[in-house]
Amino acid sequence: MKKILFISTLLIALVACKENSKEDSKEESKDGTLVNLGTEKTPIYYMTLEAEDGDKTKKKVEFLIDEVLIKKLKLSESKIRNMCDDGIRYADWNVNFKPTYKSNETASLSYDKETNRIIAFMSGTAENAYGVPDNISTIIPFDIKGEMIEDKDGLPEIY
Repeated sequence: MKKILFISTLLIALVACKENSKEDSKEESKDGTLVNLGTEKTPIYYMTLEAEDGDKTKKKVEFLIDEVLIKKLKLSESKIRNMCDDGIRYADWNVNFKPTYKSNETASLSYDKETNRIIAFMSGTAENAYGVPDNISTIIPFDIKGEMIEDKDGLPEIY
């Protein structure tokens, strides 16, 4: 679990570094489109989608997409978009006061070789019972075909 968090954090940092050098490319891409910020030899894939915070304000969330999903697992752009949408939808799953949830503007979709799963990593903030903002991290697992993993009751298996 710690390894997944470390990798996700590293991937998000990588997107932030590349952000300035490819600003023009980002502005030309539309929401829900898979974009390569890198080169053909060293691709850096991302997808931007719109999210709604707990207070109903809208913002853009950029997902860094692991190249394994595209090159080795051969997942389609629409399947990747659906997983990112599910990540946004369930990002506040573990939040006690959902109207206070605010999503970060970066997220990741990565492949975990150890568990043979795809992981959507979302983070944000929400207030606790005392009104103090806390950091929230949500991990949403998918199988290698891009289907959300559910528990025995049919609910998403979210960490």
